[in-house]
Amino acid sequence: MENRTASFHMAYDGPALATHEMNVKDFAPTLLAIGELLEDSNYILNGEQIKILVNIRAAHPGSIDVILSVVQTLINQAVSLFNRPDINAVINAKELLALIGIGGGSGVIGLIRWIRGRKIKSIVKVDTGSFKMELEDGEARVISNQEVKLFGFLKIRKNIEAVVRTPLTKEGIEKVVFASDGSRSEINREEAEYFAAPPIEEEEIGETETETHLQIANISFQEGGKWKFSDGNVTFFADILDIDFLEKVKKNEAVFAKDDIFKVKLRCRQFLIDGGIKAEYAVLKVIEHRSAAVQIKLPFQG
Repeated sequence: MENRTASFHMAYDGPALATHEMNVKDFAPTLLAIGELLEDSNYILNGEQIKILVNIRAAHPGSIDVILSVVQTLINQAVSLFNRPDINAVINAKELLALIGIGGGSGVIGLIRWIRGRKIKSIVKVDTGSFKMELEDGEARVISNQEVKLFGFLKIRKNIEAVVRTPLTKEGIEKVVFASDGSRSEINREEAEYFAAPPIEEEEIGETETETHLQIANISFQEGGKWKFSDGNVTFFADILDIDFLEKVKKNEAVFAKDDIFKVKLRCRQFLIDGGIKAEYAVLKVIEHRSAAVQIKLPFQG
């Protein structure tokens, strides 16, 4: 199986680590985040044709310093990864580490350190195919197309935050060190906040209105409170926007109980946020109300 491997060293330092021990609850999420960071970066830049595997071993016995190996493997073993002209744009493992900024002063990590929390004014493509990033204070820098791709993905930024910022906010951890192929970079606690992932605003991607039957799971009598419903498949919270119905509830003119069934006009709005879909429901009108109490049909005669 054809593959390429690159290794890098990652370590945390500070008074809390004087005994070469780190709480597993702090360190385990960091290792998972570095793995996801490398896997996602490889997928963004190389697509599905290249598989990546991240392995870990201790740098020294009893030390929390670790050496991670990044192994890239061609999915289709019947072809050559490094001799095919149509795959000459593949980013190998060593280049991948450099683009993320592990071990050097550039890459996405270096870009974040350069920005230092300042606002970005513009990103413009230049003749070389690279991009010029200009900050609001006038400082500018040319960055590669690959760096722009990685910098713009929220999941990449969140994993960098988990690897850099989150550990540095722990008491007694003062720096994180990356080293690879003779290059070394050190990020101090004072720089931690620069690595917070940016907040992302919700984007509405769809809205539907349907007539459907819902069963009451929980009732809220607080003003503005959401009711809990089930459609027989999923359970969800919904706002009640039917003013007439709410007025009847307020005056005790509408009598109902848990498990009662409403025929309603239901609005569903979908939003894209943080790489996933969020749905918000609202009952626009209560059309019909049926009691959940089931009566046995008896053969009454006049």
